[in-house]
Amino acid sequence: MPRREDIAPDLIKHELPYVYMSDVMSDADGIWFRFRLMGTALVTRFKKDGTGKTLLDLQIGGWESEWRRNLLFCLKIKMPVVDEATIKTPYGVDITLEHVALPLSEDDDTVSKIFGAIDFFDSDDEALHKILPKINWSDLKDVEIAKRIIISNLKLSI
Repeated sequence: MPRREDIAPDLIKHELPYVYMSDVMSDADGIWFRFRLMGTALVTRFKKDGTGKTLLDLQIGGWESEWRRNLLFCLKIKMPVVDEATIKTPYGVDITLEHVALPLSEDDDTVSKIFGAIDFFDSDDEALHKILPKINWSDLKDVEIAKRIIISNLKLSI
């Protein structure tokens, strides 16, 4: 499993606005994810900076619960997970999110961090870019998960 120091930000400059890194934390209440960093495009689109906050603190239309399920799945299988979700909006444009979660480890066995990226798209990108600034994430409740893909046998050389 790759380590945090295997990620070279200078090699992924174009993608940095879309990435996040979360620490995997656990206590008597269970497993939770605290964001170490969140890219500027994610902050702009979610209208919240998750840096230093837990995933469930974000409250982004219910999708934070699905995001958490994906991170827990990544943690369990210790392999990258890619998923796609469609969020129905009251604005006439549905938002499709693509999300990749990559496990990181300090000891090659225990997942200590998850490095991920999220992008938003729609078949009508112009309409999507018009409604993104208008979205009140707390009003969005209808999250439909289109598919979840497990990437296995993947050798990462970051």
